[in-house]
Amino acid sequence: MKLIVSVIAVLAALLLIYSFGIFDPPIVTACEARLKGYLAAPSTYERNRFFLSERPGTTADLEEELKGFPDIQRVYQKEFDKGSVKPVLYTATINFNVLDTQAEKVTRAITCQYFSTDGSISKISVGGVSIFATDAATYSQIVRDFSHEPPQAAEELRKKLKPIAPYAGWVRDTLRRLLN
Repeated sequence: MKLIVSVIAVLAALLLIYSFGIFDPPIVTACEARLKGYLAAPSTYERNRFFLSERPGTTADLEEELKGFPDIQRVYQKEFDKGSVKPVLYTATINFNVLDTQAEKVTRAITCQYFSTDGSISKISVGGVSIFATDAATYSQIVRDFSHEPPQAAEELRKKLKPIAPYAGWVRDTLRRLLN
C-alpha cells in the first residue's frame, strides 16, 4: 500500500513540475503559444523537435529591439558600453506537423527569438517572442485569414505580455548565474 501511495505522490509531483514548464524551455512554450494563435488548425499542431541557441546581444540587437524608444535605447546603450548590461538573444527553432488550409498534414519549421536586455528568461511572454517563418511561401498555407477578425481587446493583449513560465525561468536564470 505504501508503494502505491509513493508512486502516486511521485507522479503527482512530476505532473506538477511539468505544468510549470520545467521540462520545456520557456522560449519554446511561449513560441508555441504564439504560433497556435496564427494557425488555421491549432488543435492539429504536433511538435517534432526543437533546437535552442543563445548568444550575447550586440549593439545592433539592442538598437533593433529598442527602436522606437530612443530615450530607453540611449540608457541601455550607455549601460551596455560600460559592461553593466549583458543582453542575450535566445533562439528556438521548432519543427512541427500541422494541417494546412486544404486539410493536408504538412511539416514546417519556424524560428522564434527573444531578446533579453539583462540575460534573464523569467520574463519571456507570448507577446515578447518574435516568430520568423523559415519558408514564408509555405507558411502562408498554414495560417488563418485575419482580415475579418476584430482587433484584440486590452485584456487579451495583457495576457500575451504575462510571463509564460516565471518559475521555470527563475530557476534557469539562477542556475545560469551560479554556473557563470
